Amino acid sequence: MTVRKAVLFDIGMTFIHPSGQVMSEELAAVGAPDVEAKTAEAALAAAAEAHHLDFPQGLSRPEKVGAMWGQLLGVGAETGRRAWRRCTNRTDLYRDLDPDAAAVLDAVRRRGLAVAAVSNSDGTLVEELAGFGLLDFFDVVVDSTIAGVEKPDPQIFASALDRLGCAPAGALFVGDGLINDIFGAWRAGITDTVLYDRHRVYRELPVPVITALPQLLDYLPAA
Repeated sequence: MTVRKAVLFDIGMTFIHPSGQVMSEELAAVGAPDVEAKTAEAALAAAAEAHHLDFPQGLSRPEKVGAMWGQLLGVGAETGRRAWRRCTNRTDLYRDLDPDAAAVLDAVRRRGLAVAAVSNSDGTLVEELAGFGLLDFFDVVVDSTIAGVEKPDPQIFASALDRLGCAPAGALFVGDGLINDIFGAWRAGITDTVLYDRHRVYRELPVPVITALPQLLDYLPAA
């Protein structure tokens, strides 16, 4: 039986969430009908990995996300693109800390497990974690911009595992995205994964799914 030694976490949309209020404001600013904050957040959760698609042609990765987001919201691709561009230009987009983040990270550490952050970020992941009071919970922080490789490439997961001194079989990965997080972890040999689906975008999947962070503790060894 393999002994679990570490838990690796995605950060954005797992611990630190984009603000639905910001999204609603920017949708209104480009003339979209009123969209509730929770609706905007849920649509983004479904559209967030649209940058992996090879369509629509001629769009940047953020534009693809915005286009799919707008389609899901029923405001149209062009409106979604314009609103999402405004959202990503705001420094306060990712401002909502998951209410259970600190308590769950503390509980994981109390169970004797190493903790790593593995995130597609812009080079400011350490500063972001520090700003939200989470940095001290992590033994290792891997920022894709600094690492030079991003999820779902298996090398970013391998980098975290190497620094932890942990084999893939001894790790659990937790994240909100199927492609970047679950599929990426599998490619790196981490077969134990948990999908954090706080907006219940995914209904029935043959992988462990949680809708609130404290549920993660059910998948970890007792303290």
